Amino acid sequence: MIARLVMLVMAAIFLSAPQLAVAEKTACATTYDGTTGTVSLEVVQIETTKLSVKLNVQSSPSAGLVFLLATASPTTADCTDPVSITGGDTLNILDLVVGSSRYYADLKLIPGSSPLAFAAANAKKNSRLVPDAGLRVTTGGIPFASVDTTTGITYLGYAEVGTGLTKFQSATDGLTFSNPTSLTYSNRSVDSRKTLMPDGKTWRLYEWDFGTKVFISYTSTDGNVFTKEAGTRYTPASIDNGSVGVYDAYVAKDNSVILTYLGDLTGKNNMRMARSTDNGVTFTFLKGNVLGDDSAGGGANSFVDTKTILLKDGRRRLISMRQLGLHTFISDDGITYTREPGARITVSDFFAAGAAVYTLNDPVMVYDKAGKLRVYVAGATTKTTPGGPESSTWGIASATWED
Repeated sequence: MIARLVMLVMAAIFLSAPQLAVAEKTACATTYDGTTGTVSLEVVQIETTKLSVKLNVQSSPSAGLVFLLATASPTTADCTDPVSITGGDTLNILDLVVGSSRYYADLKLIPGSSPLAFAAANAKKNSRLVPDAGLRVTTGGIPFASVDTTTGITYLGYAEVGTGLTKFQSATDGLTFSNPTSLTYSNRSVDSRKTLMPDGKTWRLYEWDFGTKVFISYTSTDGNVFTKEAGTRYTPASIDNGSVGVYDAYVAKDNSVILTYLGDLTGKNNMRMARSTDNGVTFTFLKGNVLGDDSAGGGANSFVDTKTILLKDGRRRLISMRQLGLHTFISDDGITYTREPGARITVSDFFAAGAAVYTLNDPVMVYDKAGKLRVYVAGATTKTTPGGPESSTWGIASATWED
């Protein structure tokens, strides 16, 4: 069926589209124009061939909406999340933009159709993050956040620009923060980065030691005052090439403690996983390529800065950044993750809401006092020059989950 699609679409001009040598990619555009009734697919990937495709939408009494092939031509566009072919006859669209909404859609080839026509076999509205106006913190990055389930007060932590100190502020509404307080090892009750161990009474705070290049830990019995533990919790695997980035720790469904982290920062730069079965004391390497991006090319093409949250239904959601957007994955057991289609939010969404951030870094999720998921994310607040130094001005924006 793939061969038939290629032959009918390309005919005599069937050529393998050349690849662009670029370090970073943007998301492939898939949009619906209600005025013309046209679906534009920037890239459809058919084996090694890339096509730019337009479909005309018509209504059929028997098949409902029908998507007729209008044009198809080779393209050299090099972007992430192209439309793929699944099952030999189905266009798999991860993030179709329709007005202000986005949809996951499968368009299945109608047998014998000429010109080629597709029917909607599956369509589902993608969940989105709706940006809040403005910034929560104007001089900080690397956020962490927690919500007091009794008072409903949100605590937002960050690394302060200029001083490098770790501080936190509080807000009753999760939006307007005040009262900056320095974080120490004696006031960690608000620190979301700590993990309650499977024994139900021991708290651990894992840290990466840049000098010895191993993970160490601090321990607590009350979740507030922490004391450094002796020894090494985890030595990264050889495939990590001695470099580790953002990390996270949590208890999986099988009661093991999971440590996720970015490894091989100048290479594949993606998420790896280690596991502890002794209450978080020692970890062994479990697996790499956790999010399936080994072949993405590294750098900003990988899913990085990953953090997770335990959902109310017992599943675990992971959030990550890639390029200028935030993406999520879902897991039943806290070990195997499946991507939720499309991007949850992009830099342009924040700009439209009056939150001027040029990057999205280190997202973290919490349940707000109303029980809705809210994400806090850092971003550069001045535009950087490509290839130039990082911005030294950072702020923290927020957005709320909407199904």
